[in-house]
Amino acid sequence: MTHKLRWAIAAVVLYVAFVVVAVTTGFLAPSKIGLQWTILWYFVAAGLAYYFYFKNVTYREIIYYAQKLGYHYADLKSWVPNLRENQDVPNPDKPRLFSPFTKVPITATNIIGDKLSAEAKAKGIPKYR
Repeated sequence: MTHKLRWAIAAVVLYVAFVVVAVTTGFLAPSKIGLQWTILWYFVAAGLAYYFYFKNVTYREIIYYAQKLGYHYADLKSWVPNLRENQDVPNPDKPRLFSPFTKVPITATNIIGDKLSAEAKAKGIPKYR
């Protein structure tokens, strides 16, 4: 099973758990909050599940390519110079199980991920799966 498939399964399981809790407890019942709000919250939960999947796959891809190419935290941080004090980049020397939800901005992961995947392709490193 590929890493991307594992993260997709984790995101689907989180969304299904949300739906099960919402249906069994009734906190999103259309009779209580209205049909439009119910639909909105289900779409918001689906969006958050997708964000969880995308962010963690991108984070893992950065860690994978950085380790294969020999990059370290300082190298990756220099590629994204406009970070605020409370923002950070992935650390290939000390990877986490989950991507920090808000500390690592999606713009930083996109910039770093694009550079690393292009360099890895040029050097013949197998794609992250």
